[in-house]
Amino acid sequence: MKRCLTLLCFCMIAVVSHVLQAAPADGKHEIIFVEQTELGATILDKISRASRRVYIAQHIMGDGNYGRAITAKLMEAARRHNKDGSRVDVRLIYDGLVSSLYAVQAPGRLLVSAGVKVQSYNPKERLFAINHRMHNKLMIIDDEVFLGSSNSHACSTISMVCVESDMVVSGKKILHDAVKSYLEFWDHQVTWEIAFPEPLWKPDEQHEDEKRAVAARYQKKIESYLQTHLPVANRIIDETFSKAHNPERSPPDKYPVSRVDYVTDPPRKVKNGGMFAELLQLIGSAQKSVRIITPYFFPTRAIKSALASATGNGAHVEIYTTRRDELVNIFGLALTRSFAFVHEHNIDLYEYQQRKLLHTKLFIVDDRIAYFGSANFDSLSQRFNTENGVLIDLRHDADIRERFNSEIELVRGQSTKVVEKRGPGLFDYRDCSLTTCNPLIKLLNPAIEVFY
Repeated sequence: MKRCLTLLCFCMIAVVSHVLQAAPADGKHEIIFVEQTELGATILDKISRASRRVYIAQHIMGDGNYGRAITAKLMEAARRHNKDGSRVDVRLIYDGLVSSLYAVQAPGRLLVSAGVKVQSYNPKERLFAINHRMHNKLMIIDDEVFLGSSNSHACSTISMVCVESDMVVSGKKILHDAVKSYLEFWDHQVTWEIAFPEPLWKPDEQHEDEKRAVAARYQKKIESYLQTHLPVANRIIDETFSKAHNPERSPPDKYPVSRVDYVTDPPRKVKNGGMFAELLQLIGSAQKSVRIITPYFFPTRAIKSALASATGNGAHVEIYTTRRDELVNIFGLALTRSFAFVHEHNIDLYEYQQRKLLHTKLFIVDDRIAYFGSANFDSLSQRFNTENGVLIDLRHDADIRERFNSEIELVRGQSTKVVEKRGPGLFDYRDCSLTTCNPLIKLLNPAIEVFY
């Protein structure tokens, strides 16, 4: 009898051990893909309902219709009192170069005056760090983490000239890691706090009554701003979610996932290190397939090495990117410069044919792991910009694996395969039949290789 019980115990231990290996411990995560047509309204609605925190890190904080709408909602949230008397902790980090106008225009000043804590990442005054940008796209609203490719401007949310992909991830681990990373950026010396109000008074130059007068003027401006732009924000929400305006709308699908890891660069990125080095290792280890969507495919030596390693392992590599004539001229030429490389390594490169900027950033390796986030396949993302995103284990969750592949298939159906074996002479000095291929270009090409 004792032998039977002992044997039974060993069997139970073995089964439990197998289950723990098959399903990672942090298995309580849920992903919702946000349709681009609903992205702006979803964010505005979530901010309207926030009771604990709204943490936003954005590469571009626009001042268009959507930028003003989200500004109004952030002001409203910062001024809101919960039933227990607590306030919502509202914070914004924006890139100090790309979004620099946001700080010196009225919305940036009013945000601070309304109680929103605002910081600028690597302001343009830091000339020697001008190429080190915060390219992160992150919003933490209460216990939900928003991330993906979108910026807070109309291109992503209203006009939809850009084709974006975004998701909401919930779960204790992803929330903990995202908040920890956000606060690391917040507390780092690379970010500068925006003072209240601007221009900042000097204590020795103004009396208390003058300070109160300045504060009162700002409060009037805040009220005026809210009266103008809150109705617009509420209309965006209503037109998306109300049954009267959208009776056939169905709620988005929810995908339970076994494991999601938040990945990001540190606030002061190490050149050629950080998150991107990990992504390249994953790609280089591929044995069967690599499927990539990236708006900018300007491969550096390190990116080429990882892709060559994947094809050397026998993996089939396919890349989907923005068509060359939708890019600024020099970037379109930079894309064509990759043609010789992809042809040499039997990589299938596709150009998205819609008259829009394909701005989605994701990849899948061997149908076992997916990256979804802000990183492009270019020198800036690899070497200089801070990036973020998630790595999702696809092995145990067929539905999320199918959803990622369907995202790529949708783009594939609207793309055309590149058949040219090399680009024009301007970016490929081996072909000197074009008039652009002159001795000066020959000399410049090796220098261009350093950046693209």
